[in-house]
Amino acid sequence: MNNLKIDLERGKQVARILFDKFNSEEGIFGHNVMPEDMLWGSDLSGEKVEKGSYDHLMFITMVVSIDYMRNADKLWKAGRETMEDPGTKWLFSPVKVKDRPIDEIIHAMKRHKLSQKHNKDSDIWKRVLVSFATHYESDPRNLIEECGRDAMRLYEKKYDIRFKKNFPSLSGDKIFPLWIRMLHDNVGISLKNLDKIPIPVDVHVARATFTTGCLTGEYEGNIANVTPKIDETWKRIVAYLNHSKLKYALQMDESLWHLSKYGCTSRKDDTCRKRKQCPVSEFCIKGLVQVSAKGIQVCTRGN
Repeated sequence: MNNLKIDLERGKQVARILFDKFNSEEGIFGHNVMPEDMLWGSDLSGEKVEKGSYDHLMFITMVVSIDYMRNADKLWKAGRETMEDPGTKWLFSPVKVKDRPIDEIIHAMKRHKLSQKHNKDSDIWKRVLVSFATHYESDPRNLIEECGRDAMRLYEKKYDIRFKKNFPSLSGDKIFPLWIRMLHDNVGISLKNLDKIPIPVDVHVARATFTTGCLTGEYEGNIANVTPKIDETWKRIVAYLNHSKLKYALQMDESLWHLSKYGCTSRKDDTCRKRKQCPVSEFCIKGLVQVSAKGIQVCTRGN
């Protein structure tokens, strides 16, 4: 771990290009929409859920709570279909879920393939909703207000053993900062101290960090152990960049995710079939970069 080096000069250029491309019409590999950004596409109910509404907040909160080891596109599509279906929309209501038997929740979550690990997902789902009903009058906004709309105070809740028990998975190392970003970016809730929130490191963020050479060296192990170093990498790069709009590391989450999902996943050893379309191809590092849910193996060297 100690031999992993942060390249600030390289990172400054990579961050500027990726952030600007993602926030342009061009996007990265033609994409600039996250799976959670796409709201209501099917016509199951004909009802519209307004951005920033209570229903939107519950949709974002509950779907992200089971966003572990899942295909993001399929998960959020299943969430939208579940919300739109009058027969399953009740799943997003703490009051309606609270007294329902778990078998009924499992059955409802299966209808649109919202759950994958049916018993585990339904247990997480019910416990999170019951906790909101019991402790926050069924409204996550009461939790946010309790923390003074301070993202860091909210994030620090994850270290409270009782909170982690009441909000399993949602309070996880990757999902909690992801939820906080979504509260701000998707739901539109104003939060302070977002610069103190770590970047949610998943397979894509980790892969893009190494393939661009912003973090180089040798490492073999799980994602969790290298997460602090990846977070440090982007915090230092963003601070060094001094961009007019890119002010904190959390803002790099989406562009890194897109770079990896639509580009770096095609990389094999030192070659990548997406290189000609990649906006940061000149920074693509030489060496081994293998990242999956099972772990990371990297041995990178400068170009």
